[in-house]
Amino acid sequence: MKSLLILVFLGLFHSSFSKQIHPFHTCITELVFNEKEGNWEVSIRLFQDDLEQGLSQFKGKRFQFQQAQGAEELIQEFVKKQFGFMVNQVMQTPYRFLGWEPQQDVIWVYLEIPTQQSLSGVFLKNSLLVENFPDQTNLVHVVWKGDKKSYLFQKGKEVQQLN
Repeated sequence: MKSLLILVFLGLFHSSFSKQIHPFHTCITELVFNEKEGNWEVSIRLFQDDLEQGLSQFKGKRFQFQQAQGAEELIQEFVKKQFGFMVNQVMQTPYRFLGWEPQQDVIWVYLEIPTQQSLSGVFLKNSLLVENFPDQTNLVHVVWKGDKKSYLFQKGKEVQQLN
């Protein structure tokens, strides 16, 4: 319930600044384990202008969704470098990139990570846009067998152990 209120507040607060530069930088990710399919279903919500800036820096030249060709491949490469499970400090991200979708002033990115592994001892890296914005915070909600836990990632705290 608390996370739902946070999402509603962020949505309302951000919509009031949709034509201006917003005063905070955040991304929200939800990882839900699908027991039947044996995989993690991942949805990542990023502000479009922040992602454009991040992709521009990543690509080395100006990127805009309205004029972009090859956006899917670029987003996939960008996300794969900065988001995923880690084992022994090495990215282990055998995920399937399902795609992305624009929605008003946000971009949704969808992934699927096949695994039967429990969360015990697993580390998650989420450094999305941390290089671009010093105040970037990445909120991750993990739903595993009915239990929900939330983690906050930010500069200096891009990798955390999930339990």
